Amino acid sequence: MGFFVIIFLVHTAINAYLFYRGWGVVKTIPKPAKIVYCVVFAILYLAFLTAMMGRNVLPLGMQKILYPIGTVWMGFMLYLTVYFLITDIGYVVKHLPPSTVYRRVQLITGYVLVSILLVYGNYQFNHPKIVEHAIAIHREGAKKQTLKIVAVSDFHLGVQIDKKQLHKYVQLINAQQPDVILIAGDLIDNNILPLNLEKMEEEINRLQAPLGIYFCLGNHEYLSGIEGSKAFLRKTNLTVLVDSVATIADDVQIIGRDDKQGNPNRLSLKEVKGIGCKVEGVCDPSSSTLITILLDHEPYNLEEAEAAGIDLQFSGHTHHGQVFPFNKLVEHLFEVGYGYKQKGNTGVYVTSGLGLWGPPFRIGTQSEIVVVKLVIN
Repeated sequence: MGFFVIIFLVHTAINAYLFYRGWGVVKTIPKPAKIVYCVVFAILYLAFLTAMMGRNVLPLGMQKILYPIGTVWMGFMLYLTVYFLITDIGYVVKHLPPSTVYRRVQLITGYVLVSILLVYGNYQFNHPKIVEHAIAIHREGAKKQTLKIVAVSDFHLGVQIDKKQLHKYVQLINAQQPDVILIAGDLIDNNILPLNLEKMEEEINRLQAPLGIYFCLGNHEYLSGIEGSKAFLRKTNLTVLVDSVATIADDVQIIGRDDKQGNPNRLSLKEVKGIGCKVEGVCDPSSSTLITILLDHEPYNLEEAEAAGIDLQFSGHTHHGQVFPFNKLVEHLFEVGYGYKQKGNTGVYVTSGLGLWGPPFRIGTQSEIVVVKLVIN
């Protein structure tokens, strides 16, 4: 609730500023045009709020109209605000007198330049990149082997990223011919309704990996309603790991944690890892041959994974900020906001995600599928 209150206040404040900036030009034109301006602006302002508040009750067709309008407008909100503030500062610094002509030029150039930028950002979002990494893990006694892992996160399936878009994602992932697929949370966006109505499990069940497909919960599974999310997940071929462990190949275990925001009382990583030593009699607590791969949606407290002897952690959640300048903010807020980092004997990869939340743009970031060649020697 607190998150939505903040979103509402920020959303309202920015829209008020943009309305005021446009009104300085519109007030000089005939009354019918003023009415059209007010009506269009009201629709733009209310579209996202209405879609979010009514996400569990509005017909899917209406959501598919309101949500894209609202989220595209959010992109305009960000960059128009930046553009107008910068050009306003320049206007004041030069001590220029008030000018309707200047305001008109400012308004038109702002919308044109931002439109061009957002077309580019949408293209970036719709063309995920394949990012390849080679990671070597040495463990005495472990079987020498090579695994091809496709690691993805943050599909955010729902009104905006629908079954048609999911079909493209599945094709891209299967084309990598992975041994195992790892999904680090936020498969679902804001509500479960569109996934059930469009039977998106049919596409998810087309994912192919001989060693399995493993998933940990993200904060959006809780935001969408955790019981409904789990009911949908049961219709898929995903192995859902909630503070639990699965064994793949020889001497390799996948550990999936519950989401930190959704369940602040989740088990500690050492407790979850201890469960792994009891799975099918695979190991005992003193075993040193086991390779451990951790799925944890939110990349907080990375020292915990290092202390627990995790070999490789895979996380998402940050979206790498999704659009500039938030990528720089994310890099400041998280120890690893995006990319790979070695912490002692623990490798950590935080992906920018395959899908996104809100504005359908990637600016200064990229949608990605991570392909890891894991060499155990």
